Amino acid sequence: MGLRLKQQLNPTLMKNDILHNKINGVNNDIIVLNVLRSLEQKLEKEIVAKQSFIKWQQDELKRLQNEVLKKDHIIDEFNIRLMECRSNVEGYRQLINKLITDVDKLQQNVDWYKRTYESRSLFGVIKDKLKHFFS
Repeated sequence: MGLRLKQQLNPTLMKNDILHNKINGVNNDIIVLNVLRSLEQKLEKEIVAKQSFIKWQQDELKRLQNEVLKKDHIIDEFNIRLMECRSNVEGYRQLINKLITDVDKLQQNVDWYKRTYESRSLFGVIKDKLKHFFS
């Protein structure tokens, strides 16, 4: 508030002004009405400014809420993708383990064939075949 308005609202000064105005013949009611009108105009301006600020805050809040919803949606999509990737990784891990096992078995077969046909004599091969045939 301005200094003039504070002085007008100060009870001591108002009392002195009223007495001064009565002595000088000024109508007090008009002065009080003018002060009240001035206060009313200032309060209305303040109300309009605060309403405008509240409207801006509400709009900003809605914007931020929409932004949060969009980000939540993106996070949900990423979580779904992450779960799919984890599932794929587990499937790939199982496939790799199976392939490693298959490679190991094939390597054992190759080693057996090497031992059988490269390292043994013909007699040893025939003996092995007959052993498997009769067992």
